[in-house]
Amino acid sequence: MRKSVISYQSGPFAEISMGLPGDHEGKTATRVFFVRGAEKIALIDSGLLAGLPALEQAFGELGIARGDLDLLLLTHEHMDHVGNNGWLKAETGCRILGHEARADRVADNVLNATAIVHAFPEGEHFDLKSEYLDWMGPTEGPIDEFIADGDVIDLGGGIELEVVGVPGHSPAEIGFFERSTKTLIIADPLLPEFNPVLYLYEDPVEMRATFDKIKKLLVERDVHSVLFAHDDVKTAAETRELVDDCRARVDQVEASMVTHMKTNPGISFAKLRDKCCDDQDKVHEWRALVSIDASLKNFVATGQAEQRDGGWHHVG
Repeated sequence: MRKSVISYQSGPFAEISMGLPGDHEGKTATRVFFVRGAEKIALIDSGLLAGLPALEQAFGELGIARGDLDLLLLTHEHMDHVGNNGWLKAETGCRILGHEARADRVADNVLNATAIVHAFPEGEHFDLKSEYLDWMGPTEGPIDEFIADGDVIDLGGGIELEVVGVPGHSPAEIGFFERSTKTLIIADPLLPEFNPVLYLYEDPVEMRATFDKIKKLLVERDVHSVLFAHDDVKTAAETRELVDDCRARVDQVEASMVTHMKTNPGISFAKLRDKCCDDQDKVHEWRALVSIDASLKNFVATGQAEQRDGGWHHVG
C-alpha cells in the first residue's frame, strides 16, 4: 500500500506536503490545499514540480476526478507555489485566479526566475535552473482572473474563501479566510525559524504592516486554525507567537545592517548580505540580496543610510 500524501485533513481542507530540495532538503516543505465546497473544488497553490507525483496521487486518495477541480487559487508568484500550474490547467481545465501585481511572472517562467534571482549583479552567479527554473514545470499556467483583498470565492454549501491581502514577502501575496470554519490559509508572510535562508521580503514596511494585520485578523475573526505553506497547522495563539518571532527576525536583519554599516563604513552590498546571513546562521544566497536591498531602500528613504563610492554608509 502506498503511503498517504495527505499530511493534514479537516473539514473541507486537505493538505499535501511537498519536500523542498537544495538548502531546504529535510528542513522545510511547500504545502498545497484542496478546499471542497458543495458546488466547487479549489486548490490553493500548485506547489513545485518535484511534488507533482504527490499531487497526482492526492486526486485519487481524495476521490477527486481531475475534471472536477474548478479553481486554482494562487497565493503569490514564487516557483514553489506555481510550479504545477501548467499541468493542472492541461489536466483539469481549472480556472487560475491570482493577484494582478505579478501576473506577468506567473505567465513566464524565465521572467519569473530572472526578475528575482538575477535582480542584482551580485546574484548573477546563481544558476537560474537549479535555483528556480527546475522547481517549475515546462509549461506555464497564466492567471485567468484577478482577485484582490476583500473578494469572496463561494464554493457552495457555506464554504466561502475571503481574499486577504498580505504583501511584503511579495507585493502580490494574498491569503484566504474560510468563514464557516474560521480557518486562515497563508503561504509566506510568516516563515518558520528553521527555514535555512534569510527572511525574504521585498518591502519591510509592508511586511511589518502585514504582521500587524494578521494579528488583528486573528482576534477580529476569531480564527481557530491557520494553515501554512511552510509550517504545520497552528492555533491562533501559536500564530501570534510566530508573528512576533517573524517580526523579530526582520528587525534583526535591519539591526545587523546598521551594525555592519557603522563598523565597516563603505561596506559592499554583497558583504552586507554575507554579514547579515552569518548573524542568523543563514545561507548566503539570492533571497538574502532581495531583503537587504529592500531595507537599504527604506533606510535611504528615511535618511538612515546612503551609498557613496560604491559602498554603504550609516547616517546619523
